[in-house]
Amino acid sequence: MKKSILFCVMLLIFSCKEKSKTPIADVNSSQTQVLVVKYELQEMSLESHAQLGSDVVANFAPGKIKGLIGKTFIGNLEKGVFGGVYYFTDQVSLEAYLASELWEGIVAHPNLINFKTTTFSVASISDTSNGIAEKRKMATEEGDDIAKHLLVVNYELQEMSLIEHAQLGSDVVANFAPGKIKGLVGKTFIGNIEKGVFGGIYYFTDQDSLEAYLNSELWKGIVAHPNLVSFKTEIYMIAPISTISNGIPML
Repeated sequence: MKKSILFCVMLLIFSCKEKSKTPIADVNSSQTQVLVVKYELQEMSLESHAQLGSDVVANFAPGKIKGLIGKTFIGNLEKGVFGGVYYFTDQVSLEAYLASELWEGIVAHPNLINFKTTTFSVASISDTSNGIAEKRKMATEEGDDIAKHLLVVNYELQEMSLIEHAQLGSDVVANFAPGKIKGLVGKTFIGNIEKGVFGGIYYFTDQDSLEAYLNSELWKGIVAHPNLVSFKTEIYMIAPISTISNGIPML
């Protein structure tokens, strides 16, 4: 019941068009849910972990899991953190996956430890920034125009209402439209009202483009905003097997 109320609140907040420059259809909350999973390895080589991914990826192919749009397999070798970014059509499907035998088997694996899961709703303004998973062009094989790096950004609000935050999103989203930022395949605007955490999931074709964005005036302006605080950024490489699980968007 609590989650239903929170979802209704999100619909209201993202539907608010007071002083909005963006049509209401582009601002309201999408049904799409994002699940971000992170874990570490224990007594497992990178080669064995890669083999495990190859062994299980078919379970996430289109049509295998109800409501799953796609899964991006991710990893940061330097920090020893791995995981996945999942897109589900709705919250019910996401919760069903977390209650499934497949998920229980994953978290019970003796060599995968320190699991952390976070869920987010998707703002429909992500349609402008090529961030709605079910609408993107997805890769079925490797190529120069596919996303190879993923950036996860989280932050909290300080002295800023949800309505004001939604308005800020509608004001800036055009900066992330296709072709605006070199190497950016798409950005999904995300939020978890219950935890008070917001942010974005960005897909880049290459690391240089990702780093250029983090050094850009646009990014510096975002992190300097007085009402956006406690920024956290995480950078991952995308495993090529994600083409099997519909997890790599392309230009």
